[in-house]
Amino acid sequence: MLNGNSHGNIKNIDIRNDHNFRYTKRLYKFIAINCPKIESLGINIQFKNLGGIKEIFLNCTRLNKLELYIVDIEDEEDNCDEILNILADYSPKTFKIFSFNKDFIFSVDGLQNFFEKWRGRIPIKFVTRFYRCRYFTQEHIKIIKKYFDEGVVDIKLSHLYHN
Repeated sequence: MLNGNSHGNIKNIDIRNDHNFRYTKRLYKFIAINCPKIESLGINIQFKNLGGIKEIFLNCTRLNKLELYIVDIEDEEDNCDEILNILADYSPKTFKIFSFNKDFIFSVDGLQNFFEKWRGRIPIKFVTRFYRCRYFTQEHIKIIKKYFDEGVVDIKLSHLYHN
C-alpha cells in the first residue's frame, strides 16, 4: 500500500491487480502528487481516465519506464492511439521504455503518427512481444521495422516475429 509519507522518494511502483475504476483514478492522482521522483511505473490503464496518465507525465519528470495493462477493452473498436498521443506529447524527455499487454489496439496510422512525433528523441524501447498481440498485423510490424531502421524505436527484432 502507498501512503503520502514517502517524501516523494518512491522510484518504482508496480500495481496491476486492481480493476476498480475509482481506485485506479485515485491512484493516478496519488502518484502524480506524491511521487515526483518515480522512474518506473507498472499500472492498469482505463480509457475513462487517460488524463490521469497525462497528469503523471506532467508531474513525474524522472519517469523513464512505463508498463501499461488495459483492463476495459470492450471490443475491437476501442483504440489505444490516444495513449500513444499522450506518450508522445507529455512524457518527459528522458522517457525511453514502453511496455503494454497483448490487448492493446493501435491503428497503423496511429502507430506511424506516434513514431513521427517521437523522432528526434531518445529511441523508445518497446519491450512488448508483438507476435503475441492479438490486434497487430503485418502492416503494424512493417511500420515498427521502418522506424527501427531509422533509429526512432529500439526493439529486439525477435519480438516482432514468433521464433
